[in-house]
Amino acid sequence: MTNATCPAHLRIRPTLTVIRRAWPMMALVAFAVGCGPTHLDLRQVMQAETDYRNRNYEAAHDKLDTFLRRHPNDKASAEAYCLRALCRVQMSKKHLAESDARQCVKLATDRDLRANAHATLATLLYEAGKTNEAIEHYDAALKTLPEKPPADLLHYRYGLCLQRAGRWQDARLEFASVYQRYPTSEVAAHAKRFYEWPHNAYSIQAGAFRDSNSASELNQRLKRSALPSRVERTSRQGERLYNVYVGKYPQYDTAERMLATVRRVVSDAFVVPK
Repeated sequence: MTNATCPAHLRIRPTLTVIRRAWPMMALVAFAVGCGPTHLDLRQVMQAETDYRNRNYEAAHDKLDTFLRRHPNDKASAEAYCLRALCRVQMSKKHLAESDARQCVKLATDRDLRANAHATLATLLYEAGKTNEAIEHYDAALKTLPEKPPADLLHYRYGLCLQRAGRWQDARLEFASVYQRYPTSEVAAHAKRFYEWPHNAYSIQAGAFRDSNSASELNQRLKRSALPSRVERTSRQGERLYNVYVGKYPQYDTAERMLATVRRVVSDAFVVPK
């Protein structure tokens, strides 16, 4: 799917409110079991939070590194993993942020913190092109997070992931929730368009022409390369167009694998829902 089908860049929103609410619980856990993070350790994480709020991401990251080296698997470390993930996003280390988000999901006992970690992880996976894996984390996040922004963007990207997996009807439900619940959202119009989209497959668009002869010539060139191409006539803003497509694929991954072959003939071909 091209960037045109997903114009909104979902920012990974800081979950510091959830993290701050967990500090007393972290201290209580440490006191109750007689081990784990000390008050000095927890103070270091709180200082890291202050650094993060002041956009001193490297300083925050270093403090959290120190804390997590001492307490890598402690239940009270979930909040630190979440905060370090946010630092790593800001530092353009998203592959490392993904690992931290996974650890937060694994360790978090706070329901809201875990939901935010699922949302963060889903976003990172989506942006890394791991849309099939992102599905379960979008689902887990949206079961808990309140229905207010950025839930509109989460629903929208969840729908795009479901489309790519060939779960078209499930995707439509997500798109419907966006434009019905969030009519002023920046993605509402796009969500409505996808909800009303009549097709349940992907094709590869190889060209769009105003005259039929050019479209026919490209179609024949593709067929000579043994590609299942076709020409479809459409109308856009009153203008007649002749689009050249290759194949129909129920899942995005299948179309994407074929895209490399089509680009040997047409270098700027791309995948579209069709």
